[in-house]
Amino acid sequence: MGRRIHGGRRPHRLLPTDPELHQDWRLWQEPWVRALRDETTRVFAVDLYTQLHGWVSDAIRRGIASGEFSPADVDDLSTLVPSLSDGYGIRLMLRDPTVTLDSALASIWRHVAGALGLPAAVPTD
Repeated sequence: MGRRIHGGRRPHRLLPTDPELHQDWRLWQEPWVRALRDETTRVFAVDLYTQLHGWVSDAIRRGIASGEFSPADVDDLSTLVPSLSDGYGIRLMLRDPTVTLDSALASIWRHVAGALGLPAAVPTD
């Protein structure tokens, strides 16, 4: 499944920002719904989140080790980033008029940037 981060400073990769990621989000939402009714799917969905948590943790640890990020609570951030992305992502998928891509990115980035000692402006690359 998609939900990719290419490098440590591209928060938009965890949101449905382009047609490919929009399709990835549709696929990602299926286990959420099915997991509420089916134990095997629930275990699968939890495993996917475990993998995502590890992937985000690795990206944060690499950024800290390289000096790009300030030391931070890696476990906490590795839970926070997907949680914020999921919350805003579903609102974007629903085309909620009160949530824009820019406002979602700004909110997610504000939390991440503060924790990692990064500039306040959302990166554009």
